[in-house]
Amino acid sequence: PVASSLYGPRFLTGGLGGSITHQCFYSPTPANKHQRKYWCKVAASGVCYTIVSSSSYTSSEYQGRVALGDAPHNGTFTVTMAGLRSSDAGTYRCGIGSTNEGLYASLSLTVLPDATVARPTQLIRGDLHGSVTVPCPSGDTQGDKKRFWCKVGRSSCALIAGSDGYVDRRYQGRIFITPQESSGAFRVLINDLKKEDSGLFLCGTQGPRGQDSAQEVVLQVATASALPRRPKFLSGTVGGSLSFRCHHDPKGTYEKKYLCRWKGGSCPVLLDDAGFVLESYKGRIQMSGSDPERGSYTVLLRQLREEDAGWYWCGARSGHTELTAPLKLLVRKG
Repeated sequence: PVASSLYGPRFLTGGLGGSITHQCFYSPTPANKHQRKYWCKVAASGVCYTIVSSSSYTSSEYQGRVALGDAPHNGTFTVTMAGLRSSDAGTYRCGIGSTNEGLYASLSLTVLPDATVARPTQLIRGDLHGSVTVPCPSGDTQGDKKRFWCKVGRSSCALIAGSDGYVDRRYQGRIFITPQESSGAFRVLINDLKKEDSGLFLCGTQGPRGQDSAQEVVLQVATASALPRRPKFLSGTVGGSLSFRCHHDPKGTYEKKYLCRWKGGSCPVLLDDAGFVLESYKGRIQMSGSDPERGSYTVLLRQLREEDAGWYWCGARSGHTELTAPLKLLVRKG
């Protein structure tokens, strides 16, 4: 049986005489790794005629200008088509299976006299219950543009989070879009990963006139390598104190470990292992008992207030990657 997830960009644009490279992403299960991979073009009749397949077949009219490369260990296969003609425009499928009707992703190819090359699709892999850091390049350094992360559906891209503070209810407490760097780039951090977080996404910036630049991202959540489920909810009493452990990979090296307060899509740091403590928390919060061998550190929060209730993130930064995990604090009146 073929596992039922296969993703690829929905739209491709190529220049006349130029070439396009299309990546198809599939779950790297044993069945999928050994199955036939194909690239076909849908005719007016609805039949999809094979152009090239991993079974060493190439259609005679495409000889010398199409190639298919499979990377089963990665769960990707790539199709390159060169010497583009205006007649190449149309609907294509990249798929897996013995026929062209099985598991596939459709896309529309437009051939223009002079097309700008789109960014290649990024593949990001995460573990169930774990976290991912998605780098989003931006063609724009003007910081007044809205940054967004949306999931590509059949006809539109459903907004999941925006830098204006919007967060879809299924992602409450577990997604954060970082501020833009001087280059205009930013990152999308997602944690407590679920199986249904897999799919094709866009991240980019949006000006008053609509979308400026977007990066296609395929996110694959590996269910086989699930991380342990840690308790996500903590409760304390007004005036009391509580301590909790933050976990990270004991094998990793981290420049910074921190705790931040997640609120409507922002996450200001409350304290870190370099000694920083946010002014309004001084005397009430501390990091204690760091245990690098076990990959954990402890945070102690005293003199609890009602307004302390809400989401917090444990974080550990390694280069451009942030390892994060969410916690929700409930504060009861004494």
